[in-house]
Amino acid sequence: MIEVAYNNMAETSVAVPVSISPSEPDGGLSSPAPANRREFRGGFSSSICDIFRDPSRRTDCCSIACCGVLSSDRNRYLLFGELPPPLWRRLLMYLIIPALFIASLNYFAVEVTIPANGSSYGNNDQQGDNGDTTTIKVAPLPLRLAFYAYLIFLGIRGRIEKRKTRTEIMKKLYRERAEARGEAVVDPNQVTRYLHQHRLDVIRAHSLCSCCCSCCCYAHDLTLDDNNEFEDAVEEDSCSRFWDCLSKTFWNACCGMWCQCCSACAIAQEEREIERLTGNLEPKMDYITFEPFSEYFPAIQHLNETQTRSFVQHAKAISKLSVKLLKNLAAVLAILVLFALSDIDKNFTFANMIVLLLTLCQAFFLEYLIWWRWNKFDISFDSVIKFFACGFLLTTPMAMIFELIVSIVTGLISMVAMIFILVEDSELLDKLQTDPKHAMKDLAVGHPALFIFSLFLNAFVIAALCEEMIKYFGYWMVVTPDLLPQKRSNDANNGNGENTPNTKSVRSTGSGITVAMCSVALGFACCENLLYVFGYTPSQSLGVEIQTLIARSIFPVHPLCAAIQSIGVCRRDLEGQRGVGIGRIISPAILLHGSFDFVLMVAAYLQQVQKIKEGNDDDSDIPKEDDSDAVMSEEDIPTLVFSFGMVLVGYIYYVWQSRAQAKRFIAMDRTAAVDESSTLV
Repeated sequence: MIEVAYNNMAETSVAVPVSISPSEPDGGLSSPAPANRREFRGGFSSSICDIFRDPSRRTDCCSIACCGVLSSDRNRYLLFGELPPPLWRRLLMYLIIPALFIASLNYFAVEVTIPANGSSYGNNDQQGDNGDTTTIKVAPLPLRLAFYAYLIFLGIRGRIEKRKTRTEIMKKLYRERAEARGEAVVDPNQVTRYLHQHRLDVIRAHSLCSCCCSCCCYAHDLTLDDNNEFEDAVEEDSCSRFWDCLSKTFWNACCGMWCQCCSACAIAQEEREIERLTGNLEPKMDYITFEPFSEYFPAIQHLNETQTRSFVQHAKAISKLSVKLLKNLAAVLAILVLFALSDIDKNFTFANMIVLLLTLCQAFFLEYLIWWRWNKFDISFDSVIKFFACGFLLTTPMAMIFELIVSIVTGLISMVAMIFILVEDSELLDKLQTDPKHAMKDLAVGHPALFIFSLFLNAFVIAALCEEMIKYFGYWMVVTPDLLPQKRSNDANNGNGENTPNTKSVRSTGSGITVAMCSVALGFACCENLLYVFGYTPSQSLGVEIQTLIARSIFPVHPLCAAIQSIGVCRRDLEGQRGVGIGRIISPAILLHGSFDFVLMVAAYLQQVQKIKEGNDDDSDIPKEDDSDAVMSEEDIPTLVFSFGMVLVGYIYYVWQSRAQAKRFIAMDRTAAVDESSTLV
């Protein structure tokens, strides 16, 4: 379903093209585009719905992460030379101030008693003795209004910056068309008229509605063929066609409109256009710091060529972005230590801080084994830091958002199935209205197929599909010179490709891809483990936190699935096998991940049903003191054994496939060496 969401945004956020005719009475504002370039509304050379249309483009993913902040910063840097604001300012504006508002809302909230049955407040005295009231906390109205006003201010401020960028791009596109017509001087009044003509395009591309309501509408995007006749935009693959058809069915039928989310598609369109206008068609610099690859990649290549085994030397050969990430990690850990030593929150003590550090160390230890122990010369320490940070900081929130969206859809499907059951069972329907708690228990015992079907959707669609797709995009959105093709890697070294040729073998590049994808997965798993240990654990007991960490550490499903994905990525990018798309890359990982989760969920469901039948499921029962921290029971042993079996099967599959692929890589390297020798002779 992650692919659904991405393709849906790509296919539903499109715009009407400019009518291209040299004889229009508007002074040539919509004049022909340069030769061999199709034109869309606003003069853009690509459609606003072309996000993820080209499988080889890696930067489109960044228009989704952080609501497009990374891509917007890069666009403004390439267009205006503007550096992004410092991190402390963004943390202050987008995190600290909203957090202070939320804390103030909770602190100054007052308790209000309302009738539980929704009747008027005047009956509170009569119903209070019967317990038919509910107490809620309500924050002061001025404080709430101030918080909403601040959020609106942030939205308007962001829209203004994005519209400024789009307007400047449209100016450059108009001048480009004027130069194609042979005009030496462009009349500023014509540029102003042109921008006024397309002002609605700018507004709709970056409207405040898209920030607050997460959507803004566009009409269907059309292009012109060679005969100046409108034609639909060319579809690239079957997935795009399927979701295009699905979007037309649900949106075009009711209002003839399409939607994009948080200006993601418009930002991606602008990034493609800026790269074309500025000549930066190939990745040559990092995001955030905008440091060129040529400033730090030669040192990395020197370490690989000299086979330097000193970790200190590898740690020195990193980019400014990696240095910034490490410094921020150290600062956050220092703040958390001080927070744990204080008495601000009694639920987060120094012992909890030790558990947090153990969670990080578990991920770092696996990273040490995967990278430094076995593949230190296949990918740099700098790249490992970036991929891990992407998995921790970007993919986890993206996965949570898309899992929430997909869970709404799957929940509706399960609800429809439950409605059919309730229609046939009137007694259960009546009980659901009078005693919903016990009715749901009867439903769980009497209709296991419904619950198992819901668990199947939860395991394979919500968890496996969403997370594996997001982890793939997490790898795909990070561009490092380590994994660029040889020619582009040489260009990254000094900017002109005249340096010593890159001697990295195909097998080494494949190992680097595997380490990169596993690093993203480890960052994702580390953040997820922290959420499970500190966020999802019902008890705040230290023993429960440690047992939860151990239980999640002995099953490295996320890095194993990422390694399996890397087999497909290498087939596509290194071996050049045709027909290897995203579906074939992530399908084995989805099967393993979904089966692992499905078994655990079904086992928990069967145990709960057994407790219901035995009458031991009463929530009011207080567990025994000696069992309060128990995580495993005898009933969990078969599930544990089966889970180990699933992980073992996945590991065997990966070893089998990777060894076969390694043999093909060796053959490719030998062929390349023979060809190079023949060329030299």
